[in-house]
Amino acid sequence: MIVEQAVSNDVLDMGLLQRTAEPARAILDVEKLNIVADKGYYKIEDIEACERAALTPYMPRPQRGAAVKNGFFRKDEFRYDSVSDAYICPAGQTLKRIRESRLRELKKIEYGNPKACRACPLRSRCTRDIRHISRLDNEGVLDRMAERVSEKPEILNRRREIVEHPFGTIKQWMNQGAFLMRGLENVRAEFSLTALVYNLRRALNILGTKALLAAVRA
Repeated sequence: MIVEQAVSNDVLDMGLLQRTAEPARAILDVEKLNIVADKGYYKIEDIEACERAALTPYMPRPQRGAAVKNGFFRKDEFRYDSVSDAYICPAGQTLKRIRESRLRELKKIEYGNPKACRACPLRSRCTRDIRHISRLDNEGVLDRMAERVSEKPEILNRRREIVEHPFGTIKQWMNQGAFLMRGLENVRAEFSLTALVYNLRRALNILGTKALLAAVRA
């Protein structure tokens, strides 16, 4: 069943996670809520905001960036040691803080070990020069989420099973592959009606006509 829906003209899903989850929590009338989303919503500021609001996010870490594009070791193959504030690379070398900068409004820290890189037997699999790993000052929220996902990997598959069902039904069975209205407010009204009809169809399929009518009259 669709508990909450929203139409946005934002190009990306990033930044919409908490804005969608908060109304859903209010409708469900719960204090805490687990949120499972695809990696299109992966934005550290939004994930941190959800944690602060007792909304626990689960989503896969996107594999992107120059290292992934070039077939080098991914960032998640470098282990962060919070005690020493350093990264341990796949070759077992320690990458320490070397400089700081800013990304959006966040402090960005670069870690590296030029001496170890130059003599590393795995260098061809890691970099063409000296490998640096960047970390935002609030990146602990991403580490915590990655740990949650590793403990419950099935939750991502469950999301696909649940979330893709409404899209398939709406687009194929209800023949609504495109909006008929124009203008954001009109489209929001159109999709609100679509979600209502979808929920009615699901309720009829699950409960049957008699049980649904009895619940409406109660």
